[in-house]
Amino acid sequence: MKYFIYQLRKHPLAIVGIVVILLWIFAAAFGPSMLNYTYTQLDSDHQMARPGENGHILGTDSLGRDILSRIVVGSRSILTVALFTSIVSTLIGILIGFSAGYFGGLTDTIFLRAMDILMAIPPLVLSMVVLGILGDSTIFSLTLIVSIAFVPATARVSRGVLLTEKSQEYVSAARIRGESHFYIMFVEILPNTTGPIIVEATARFAYSIMMVASLGFLGVGLQPPTPDWGMMVIENKPIIAQAPWTVLFPALAIASLVIAISIFSDFVSKVLVHER
Repeated sequence: MKYFIYQLRKHPLAIVGIVVILLWIFAAAFGPSMLNYTYTQLDSDHQMARPGENGHILGTDSLGRDILSRIVVGSRSILTVALFTSIVSTLIGILIGFSAGYFGGLTDTIFLRAMDILMAIPPLVLSMVVLGILGDSTIFSLTLIVSIAFVPATARVSRGVLLTEKSQEYVSAARIRGESHFYIMFVEILPNTTGPIIVEATARFAYSIMMVASLGFLGVGLQPPTPDWGMMVIENKPIIAQAPWTVLFPALAIASLVIAISIFSDFVSKVLVHER
């Protein structure tokens, strides 16, 4: 922990990233109760109002809905989906990658070929196809689909770190003691591979936000009335010339969160690699 704080002082950009992430978390948790307008409230007298007009800090869209309220409420769904996607894809990836690397042989071949097939399909295309089949975009379905799309990359990272540790003496000692395969993989090996896995998980968090925003932009993300940052960009595209703020602010929200998490992920990578 002392080393983490020491490194944090040496990387002011990482501090900025952490502050931005914390601000978005605070906005998602407490923001809606602090705003003058709800995300569904229509101000018919101030459609496409400029930022600051009639108490609309970031202006309104073509229906008179408050942009700030919709961005703040939208942060809840995008953070929720990204967080659970990162967790689910990491857990499944660890299970598959560890099993493939530990047992080797036919098990490794089957898992690797399955992951190769999934990786051959672009994650965005795979998510769109499955969501199209399901026909209903909810937080649960988005989390499930995006998690599946990200499992192959996480599984390969997990397999790689396990193969590195598999030949270590402590693993041989555990086998001599008669420990079970499950115990060796998840009690002996896993604690020694957390660094690369945590780095991968934080990277997946940023990718998840981009994926959810992209799906919203393409019209297959969370459906109205739930605010979606990507959907806000595409639905306000026709009025971008008259009211550019309706597109600019949601786009800046996406960019700020993705960049902040990417900066934090790079910092975590440096710290964990050094400690390892």
